[in-house]
Amino acid sequence: MTTGQVFELERQGPVLLISPTCNVSSLAEENVKPELDQIFAQLQSPEIKSVVIDFERVNYFGSSMLETLRRMWQQISERGGMMAICNVSEMEREVLHVTRFDTLWPVCGSREDALEKVL
Repeated sequence: MTTGQVFELERQGPVLLISPTCNVSSLAEENVKPELDQIFAQLQSPEIKSVVIDFERVNYFGSSMLETLRRMWQQISERGGMMAICNVSEMEREVLHVTRFDTLWPVCGSREDALEKVL
C-alpha cells in the first residue's frame, strides 16, 4: 500500500484501489497534483486492468474530483478496463446520479462488491 497525503493506493492483482483519505473539494492544492500524477502513471501500466475508488473515509467530493474520476475511467477504459466506485455517501450518490456518472461506473456498497464488478 502506498500512502500519500490525500490518496492511499493499493494493488489487488490487476486492480488499483484508490482511497481518498480526506474530503476532496479542490484538486488544485499543491500536495494533490504529484499524487494524481503518480496515480495516472500507474494507470498506464499494462498490469493495471481496472480501478476501484473507495470513498469510505470521505463524505464529500467536488467537481474537480468528478473530472478526475472521468479521466481515470477514460484512461482505463481505452484499454478495455473497468472502474467501480464504492462506499459513497448519500450526497455523493446523488451527485453521481444527477451527473449520470452512475450509468458509466457501478456504484457499490462495499469494496468487495466493487472488486467483484471489475474482476
